Amino acid sequence: MTRNLSIICLSALLCACAGARVKNGSVQGGVPSGPRPDWTDGTSAEFPRNRFLTGVGIADDQASAMERARGEISRVFSTQVTVNSMATATEQTTERQGTSSTASSQDIMQTVRSTSQKVLEGVEIARSWREAAAGRYYSLAVLDRAKALAAMGDKMEELDGQAKDLQARLTATPEKLDKVKYALRLRSLMQARESLAADMRVLAPGERPDAGFDATAASDAAAKSLGQLDVAVIIPDGASGVRSAIISALNAIGLDGREAKGPEGADIAVDCSAQFEQVADPDPRSAWKWARGAASVSMKDVKTSKIFLNFDASAKEASAEESGARARAEVSLGKKIAAEISRGINSYFEAQP
Repeated sequence: MTRNLSIICLSALLCACAGARVKNGSVQGGVPSGPRPDWTDGTSAEFPRNRFLTGVGIADDQASAMERARGEISRVFSTQVTVNSMATATEQTTERQGTSSTASSQDIMQTVRSTSQKVLEGVEIARSWREAAAGRYYSLAVLDRAKALAAMGDKMEELDGQAKDLQARLTATPEKLDKVKYALRLRSLMQARESLAADMRVLAPGERPDAGFDATAASDAAAKSLGQLDVAVIIPDGASGVRSAIISALNAIGLDGREAKGPEGADIAVDCSAQFEQVADPDPRSAWKWARGAASVSMKDVKTSKIFLNFDASAKEASAEESGARARAEVSLGKKIAAEISRGINSYFEAQP
């Protein structure tokens, strides 16, 4: 009994020693804390930059240091941010239109995002180190350039095949609205492709991932077809800021928006009524001047007389002068309207068979 008790006590003592802080040793909790490794300064002989993309994370705990190290690698890629934002905009449009179908541009963006996420899953925490004096943790994340480039290359080939098919359909169809449908899809695909190409250039600087495919010709073909769609912007006088924002939004997606008195001769008509008023400051002690703008907007396919988008928007802004408040309200309201119009046009043409 005494012998067994001694064994138990000895085992407990050994475990306590194993888990205790080692003041002069090289490891604490599995993390080395000896001499400072070269990789903590951003370069590593073990993981040369020509073969690996690396990121160093520093934090007060190991888990945060590892997360930051991975983040250092992911932030150099453009696809994550670009694709996430574009896919979100498409999803919001789909919900507002009351359909459960998935738009092709969303498909494109989501597949590229999946490729990017798959590549980033290849990021490994290769080394960790603890700076004993300051109590900080360092982690080194590495990504094998060749493996990541191969995964992105496969997706690039797939996107190129889709782009060639869309470009062929765009060329073959004689109908203007069908051309716009294919042009918008091709434009979305080319934007996703450019994000992917930018990420490939991060992995292989100096190489041209678009060899074998004329991306410029595809983009030009899409732009030409979009430019042929006549969009009339009908808005009363006195709302120049709103009018400018709408036309700028149309131009941003490649469409030729023009001010008009009516829908005659146009393919798409944007009809906007806007009113502005001065409003009292809720704080009686304030010297700010406030203005509110409200608008009702509809978009119509002139040929079929189908109204495919109808919404209201409002904005309230302040300035030291009444004229300044009015101008700011116009700009703010115009931006809201422009965002809805951009999404509405994309959603309408994406839904075309």
